[in-house]
Amino acid sequence: MTFSLDLTKPLSRVGFLVNLVFLTVVFSGLSWLSFGYMTHSLPEGAIHAEEQAIAQKAQDQAFAKAKAAAKGKVFDEKAALAEAKKAGLEAAEKKHNEIHHHVVGGWAPFAIFLLIISAVFFSGFLSIALQRRANEAGKNGLLVFLAHVGGWALATFIAFEPFLTHHGLTKAWSVGGIVGLVLILPVVLAGEGHADDHGH
Repeated sequence: MTFSLDLTKPLSRVGFLVNLVFLTVVFSGLSWLSFGYMTHSLPEGAIHAEEQAIAQKAQDQAFAKAKAAAKGKVFDEKAALAEAKKAGLEAAEKKHNEIHHHVVGGWAPFAIFLLIISAVFFSGFLSIALQRRANEAGKNGLLVFLAHVGGWALATFIAFEPFLTHHGLTKAWSVGGIVGLVLILPVVLAGEGHADDHGH
């Protein structure tokens, strides 16, 4: 079988590539979905609630002020209410960026935690595939250790890509993913692949 948790089972080059593509798709997808949920979908409700509260408070204050200013004159309640609502919306709009920053910042640790979980599991499964590939190629020692380090670096970069993209840091940290890929290549490409049939 291509996918197995048995460290002693050999894995062909093709089998490893299938594992790598599958794990990348799964954990990259999970990272993007979880990060998007934590930084966009989940905070939206809290942001909307805070904006409504600010708008309502500003509206009530504006309406009370307009009513007090009338002082016995003919008070157009409908027009005053419309103006008060407008004032409330303007107040909420002014506070939008501050509210958004505050709410998103509150959920940020949970978003990072989910990315860490994704990176840990991705690294673990990739290490199993690398060890199986090393068994197939008959490699051990420092070369295999470096391949595992490279696998962890590559998996971590892919798992944290949503965070890096969100902050415009993807290019700056892409060297980590590239170095990781370079480190795993000697093990991936090594050997004659004499047990390719084990990879399917």
